Amino acid sequence: MYLFAVLGMGGIVLINFFGHIVVSNEQNYYLLKEVTEAAMYDAVDLTAYRIGVGYDGITKGEDGEEDSMHCIAGEPGTIRIIREKFVESFIRRFAENAELNRNYRVVIHDIDECPPKVSLSLISTTNFDFATFLKIDFSNGETNIPSDIVNSITGILETPTPDNYVDFKKS
Repeated sequence: MYLFAVLGMGGIVLINFFGHIVVSNEQNYYLLKEVTEAAMYDAVDLTAYRIGVGYDGITKGEDGEEDSMHCIAGEPGTIRIIREKFVESFIRRFAENAELNRNYRVVIHDIDECPPKVSLSLISTTNFDFATFLKIDFSNGETNIPSDIVNSITGILETPTPDNYVDFKKS
């Protein structure tokens, strides 16, 4: 009877432990996805959309030369995001919605202004304090077991063009 009681309590501890990891990982993924999308929409350059894009005087290519961001210069309707505006909006939105009991690291791998594409990773670190939970005294003083959970996302901002619209009235 004692064996089944101990196994039952151990099972409950394991279910809570892994349930916490799965639920928080899912929340982090959807937070990352929604914040990235919203920040990309916030960072859309309306001037470039209205009058077209040329060299902006800021962006440099990989070789240090001037880069036109792979956009067609002077063509209205070009979607472009502003890199600094994206980073600012992403960090602000993420900080407003993140859990306070975690440590987060945001790694931005790539931001292409035109065509708009971002690649980033979110690393959340949770300390599982088993010593407090189980009342165990570790002799080496290490009571926390850090756990890193990594979520990565690549987002491309696309909008329908007039050629892609379907006229349902004709069909």
